[in-house]
Amino acid sequence: MATFINNNSALILLVMLVASIAWLGWDYRRRKRALVVLAAIAVVLIGGYLSAQAGPSDVATLAEVDAVLASGAPVVLEIYSDN
Repeated sequence: MATFINNNSALILLVMLVASIAWLGWDYRRRKRALVVLAAIAVVLIGGYLSAQAGPSDVATLAEVDAVLASGAPVVLEIYSDN
């Protein structure tokens, strides 16, 4: 269970935030401006989460990594560990 929570902590936090926003929206449902602001926050959070997903690796071997690093172009390095 701890591994599930660790691997999906952003998703769990997002669900909690959207649920809180929905609850606040229900409490302030007579105020249209508050609902619009809360809905905008929810859209930004969901969009940010969906766009932050990492794609497949651009390199498959260490030789390709060395070639990319030696090219002189800026490199973003993401380190992942299953431990």
